[in-house]
Amino acid sequence: MKAVVMLFAVVASALVLAGCGDDGSSETTAATTATAATSPTAPTPTTAPTPTTATTPAVPRPTTIRIVVREGRPQGGIQRPTVKKGTKVVLVIRADAGEEVHLHGYDIGRPVTPGTPVRIPFTAKLPGRFELELHHPDALLAVVEVRP
Repeated sequence: MKAVVMLFAVVASALVLAGCGDDGSSETTAATTATAATSPTAPTPTTAPTPTTATTPAVPRPTTIRIVVREGRPQGGIQRPTVKKGTKVVLVIRADAGEEVHLHGYDIGRPVTPGTPVRIPFTAKLPGRFELELHHPDALLAVVEVRP
């Protein structure tokens, strides 16, 4: 019963307010308000958000350095890659023997499982030359140079 009284009050208020202005459209406004008031589940019209065309800077892919080690020696010889300071780098080493791959200077080491690639991701923050070694057997795999 309260809902009916409340609905009547809303409709009556809308009709009174619609009659206050004289822009020639008061009948249409009153009819629209009355329809909206009698249909409480009617969806409210909304405007869709305007899609933005903001561009995000492309994220550069990391520099990947791949090394294959057979019988304790890097295939193709000791690599000497050069990267710019701030570059994201991923060293991927596949060795048939050894215990650990270690990047000196950055002090990053990863255990070796023969036949399974070892990944060493890092950001080249320190300028200089850094040795990548395979421990047990001790073998120099690469000298990574980071330039400012």
